[in-house]
Amino acid sequence: MKKRAILLGLVLCSVVTTNAQLLNKLNKAKNTANQASEVVETVEKGKEAVKKGDKSKKGGGGGFSAGLKLDWTQFKQTPAITMSSLLYGTTAGTINSYTATFIPNKTVSGKTVNAFSDQSEYLRIKVFKNNQYMNYFEYSGDQVFDDGKKTKFNEPSSRYQRDGEWVGHSESFITDWGPGNYRLDFYAGDKMFYSFDFELVKLTNNDAYAAMNEMYVVRGPWNNFAYLNHADTGNLLFGFYLTHEEFMPNPSNSRKTNKSVKWSVNMFKDNKLYAQHYGNGPNTAQVEQAKWNENQCAFKLVGKPGEIKFADLTDGSYRIELTVEGEAKPRIYKFTVKDKKIVLIPEQDRSKNTDPTRLIEGWNDYFWLKLEK
Repeated sequence: MKKRAILLGLVLCSVVTTNAQLLNKLNKAKNTANQASEVVETVEKGKEAVKKGDKSKKGGGGGFSAGLKLDWTQFKQTPAITMSSLLYGTTAGTINSYTATFIPNKTVSGKTVNAFSDQSEYLRIKVFKNNQYMNYFEYSGDQVFDDGKKTKFNEPSSRYQRDGEWVGHSESFITDWGPGNYRLDFYAGDKMFYSFDFELVKLTNNDAYAAMNEMYVVRGPWNNFAYLNHADTGNLLFGFYLTHEEFMPNPSNSRKTNKSVKWSVNMFKDNKLYAQHYGNGPNTAQVEQAKWNENQCAFKLVGKPGEIKFADLTDGSYRIELTVEGEAKPRIYKFTVKDKKIVLIPEQDRSKNTDPTRLIEGWNDYFWLKLEK
C-alpha cells in the first residue's frame, strides 16, 4: 500500500511537472504569438505611414519642414526673384544662382538667420512637374549684397540630408525627371514668395550617323522679353536672348555646335527712325546649342553723331524692331518715356502688379520690354 502511495505520488508529481512545463510552453507560445502580432501590426502601421508619406510628398509636402518664422516687416517691398537671374539660372539644366530681393535675414524673435545652421529652413525651392510635386532643394544664403536687400540662392558648398538621404550637385539636374511643364516655388522660411514656370523639352535625332541623338532644351519667357539697361558709361543698352535647337548647325563639322546668327536693331521715336544699333552693318551672335545667352548693343543716333545716353531719353513713344536672321518677321517691343523716366510695364510696376509671386523684378537697372504679339 505504501509503495502504491509512493507510485501515485510520483505519477501525480510527474503529471503536475508535465502540466507546468506544458503551461510554460503555452505561455511562451502565447507571448511569442502576441509579439509576432505586435510586430505585424507595427509593420503594417509603418507601411501605412510610408504610404501616407508618399501621398504627402506627391501632394506637395514630403520632408519639407515648416521653415523659419521670418520678420517680413524688415523691408517695405515684397520679395521677388530678378528676371535676369531666372533666365540664366534655369537654362543650364540645373536650378540655382538666383538673385532674390528683399528677403528678411531676421526672425520674428529678432535673431539673425545663420546661413549655415539655418540652411535647412531658410532658402528652398519646391519643384513641380505637370502640377505634381517632385522634391525640393536647399540653398545657401551666405551671399548677401546691396545693403542686405539682395540674397543669392546659391547651391550649398557641401552635401546635405533631405528625407534622410544625402543630396549633392548631381541631384540638382531637372533633366533626371524628364520632359514636362515645370514650376518652381521659391520659399524663404515658412513663406512661398515667388513662382516661375518653364518647359523642359527632349529632342531626338533620327540620324543614325549623328554624334548626338538627343538633347534637352528649356523653353520659357526668354524669347518673349527684352530689356533696356544702364551701361557703366551711361549709354543706353538693349538686350535680348537667343538659342538654337539644331543637332548639327554646321553640316561640314559635326563638332561645331555654335551657330552664327546676324541681327540688327532699329529704334523709332514717335514713329520716326531715331537710332540704330552701334556698329557698321549687322551684329553677329555666336548662338549656343540648347542654351540661352543674352546679346547686347548700344545705340547711335540716326543722322547725328554720338550715341544715346540713358539720361538723354526724352518724353515720347518708342518702338524697337529687332531683326534676327532666320526669323520671318522682326521682334517688336514698345515703351514710353514720361518725365524722362521709362514707364514700367504693369508686370514690373509694383504699384500695378496684382500678383507679387509673378512680379517681373528688374531692380532699378533693368527695364523689361514685352514682345508684341
